[in-house]
Amino acid sequence: MAEEYEKYQDRDYSGDQLPPKFVHEQLRAHDKSMRDKRNQWALTKACYTTNYWNHVRSRNNVGKHHQTRDNEINVEVNRLFGIITAYLSSLYPRAQRALAMPDPNGVGDSTKTELALNRFMESSRIHHRIMTALRQGLLYPGSGGKVGYYAGRGNPLDRVWMRVIPWWEMVLDSDVGDAEDERFRGHVYYRPKKEVEEEYGLTGLAGTERDDFLRPGHTGKGESNSTRRNYPKQDKAQSDNSNFVRVLEICNLKDTYEDSENPGIMYDGRLEIYVLGQGKKSQKPVYVGPLPFAEVDGRPLAHIIPLIFNHEPEYPLRGMAHADRLLPQIQELNSYRSFMAMATRKDTRQFVTRKGTFGADEMTDLTEGHDGLILQLEQDYDRPLSDAIMALGNTPISSNIDQYMAYVENDLDRNVNLSPSARGIVTKATAFEVQAVQQYTESEFGMHASIKDEWLSTILKVTLRALISSMQDLGDSSGAFENESVDLAEVGAIVNQQEQPQGEQVDEPSADGAEQVAVAEEQESDAEQQPYVDEESIEQFQPDAQEPGKIEAQSLKLRDRREFVDITVEDLDADFVITFIEGGGAPMEEAVQQQNLLGLLEPYTALWAAAQDSGPQGFMARAYMKTVAEKFNLPKDLHPDELDAKFAEEAETGGQEAQPEPEAEDQQVLEEGAQPQEPQAAPDISDLAELPPDQAIAAMRDIFAEDPQMQQILDQLETLPPEQQSQMISQILTTGDQGATV
Repeated sequence: MAEEYEKYQDRDYSGDQLPPKFVHEQLRAHDKSMRDKRNQWALTKACYTTNYWNHVRSRNNVGKHHQTRDNEINVEVNRLFGIITAYLSSLYPRAQRALAMPDPNGVGDSTKTELALNRFMESSRIHHRIMTALRQGLLYPGSGGKVGYYAGRGNPLDRVWMRVIPWWEMVLDSDVGDAEDERFRGHVYYRPKKEVEEEYGLTGLAGTERDDFLRPGHTGKGESNSTRRNYPKQDKAQSDNSNFVRVLEICNLKDTYEDSENPGIMYDGRLEIYVLGQGKKSQKPVYVGPLPFAEVDGRPLAHIIPLIFNHEPEYPLRGMAHADRLLPQIQELNSYRSFMAMATRKDTRQFVTRKGTFGADEMTDLTEGHDGLILQLEQDYDRPLSDAIMALGNTPISSNIDQYMAYVENDLDRNVNLSPSARGIVTKATAFEVQAVQQYTESEFGMHASIKDEWLSTILKVTLRALISSMQDLGDSSGAFENESVDLAEVGAIVNQQEQPQGEQVDEPSADGAEQVAVAEEQESDAEQQPYVDEESIEQFQPDAQEPGKIEAQSLKLRDRREFVDITVEDLDADFVITFIEGGGAPMEEAVQQQNLLGLLEPYTALWAAAQDSGPQGFMARAYMKTVAEKFNLPKDLHPDELDAKFAEEAETGGQEAQPEPEAEDQQVLEEGAQPQEPQAAPDISDLAELPPDQAIAAMRDIFAEDPQMQQILDQLETLPPEQQSQMISQILTTGDQGATV
């Protein structure tokens, strides 16, 4: 590994478009920009997490406009959390599905690709990360996603990962006036020192504490070449777990990479890794290699994908935070609500009396407010009793405060850009007024939704390349870009043959866009293959049979409704255009959708009748049914494909259960002429749903006594509450799916 490091250090970068000196200049500009805005983003986070006044009180954030005293009442009105949550629920509904448009060259399988991508998005871990990226993109000027895969054996889809990148860790080419002119994308972050030393063959790195960029009091001085200067010297006894190194991972989109094992083969774009704050070791990359993924046509494809909802007019990669528009009103609400609380505290019963009029005991009784209290004055008190004690009156709060608060609330509502109906608010406005507000507010929201779809489409495009790499990785690599020896030809890249020297013999790229330059080593036996566990079933996957000139790869088996679908690399390796359809929405939209579903019954039934026609009318009716079923998120049982499968199954059995063959003993009795015993009446399985759950489970154990899988399901059923037991029993009896899981 040390030799590899020296190779990159001795390399001549003078002819590159993005030499190391340029990279460090861009990083310093990035660090300065992030540091200048740190306090603003920390304030945003404080408002979102109901920590506004703690942020104001912090030593480095107290200003002349936010001075606080110990006896002050601080009221915090957290409007930002509710606004962002409502925005997200409409921006990214759980029912959103990806659609893959067929490749114009006629390669690949768009249906199978859709199945794989939607299974990836449906995963809870991916769904939550997408939501996190969207949330950060609204709170801060932007966010980002990063895609790769874990090496090793097992389910190729589960080994594909997506991570969220905070805005301050995104190093973007912010000076370009057009995103297509982008020269680089980077990710600067902290990694354990020991891990970095082992991976890149380094020794003696200066470790530091991992930086929490938005922590209170942080100076934001985590830029390159300053780690040791800004942080105290680390204790030698410090655990490796708290010893980190700042790393820059940059996608160089302008320079090429020459395959060290096959000189003359050039790849567009390259990946460069820098370790920062390490003196001379930081001046040049510690690793240079191909980008982990490429477009089908060989163009560089960055695995770091920024998400920017709003940007400066001239610079598309300079983000503007959506939440910044809301903070002034939220600050005003907090300040004036606190002022009103203090004024209310002062508007209490207060009294004045001459010193010495009452003794200590009487004053205690007076301040404690005992009911029926009698205060006695000395007999020689020669002044009127009204002079002994007098109540003080306070000026009431001006009505102008209420009017001003109304202005602040209106300004906040105008900046939210969500209609009342989208937030589930019932108004007295007319239908026309509601529609007008809806159209106005959805204009910006629609733009944000379009940006979200474009970002998510790019995420899935990279995911598709990562899945192909994962299926081709049978456990003999370190995974994605983390391995120095990774061959971009294995992930769908096409070599830049214009860069090849004369006389160099290079294989032509395959039709699917993947340059197959090596044959995988002999793999482990089939018995050693780890099973792929699908969400709905358990299936064994095996590597595809190896063909000459083809890299051995795993196939992916996924369940689509009632059938298992076998997905190969060739199915996925195509230039698909990825779009989305959505179901669900805001509370008011959900209510409207439920009403629509009730009105769909009659026309949907008519469509099904028309779909039985074998001609063009039947084809159109069936296609329309699919659109309606997906758009309105109908139950799977109502999907036309599912209806076809169900009716075909009933046609094969004649609508009746097949009668079992007589047992051997029964057959012998019949042959000997003996009178067979009358069989006991079989229990009607449909009646089990009407029984109490415990009785139904007992009856099902008898019915499915020879079915070990069903017995396991019943074991699990007994551990559930009665309500869930009834629900699961009905599901099993309705679908007849003995492979259902609890």
